[in-house]
Amino acid sequence: MRDPHDVPGFLAPVRQALTTVILFGGAPRSFAILNGTLAMVVVFSGALLAGLLLGVVGHGVGVLLARHDPQAMDVLKRGMRVPPHLEI
Repeated sequence: MRDPHDVPGFLAPVRQALTTVILFGGAPRSFAILNGTLAMVVVFSGALLAGLLLGVVGHGVGVLLARHDPQAMDVLKRGMRVPPHLEI
């Protein structure tokens, strides 16, 4: 179904899978992998309870961020790359 205001030749179908963020347990994929890796490093270093707590709390923060804005991690990554002299 096309909109009558569409310009012929300038319409391209985009699959929903290309526009949605991949989530692991409700948290963004890259954040969940990083959080799990850091938690396992702490667990394998000998602090079992601290590592599990870090993993659960970190995943909870990731889920809350993803509920508020699924693109939040990408925005934070881009924001960290901007040099300070370009800030207003």
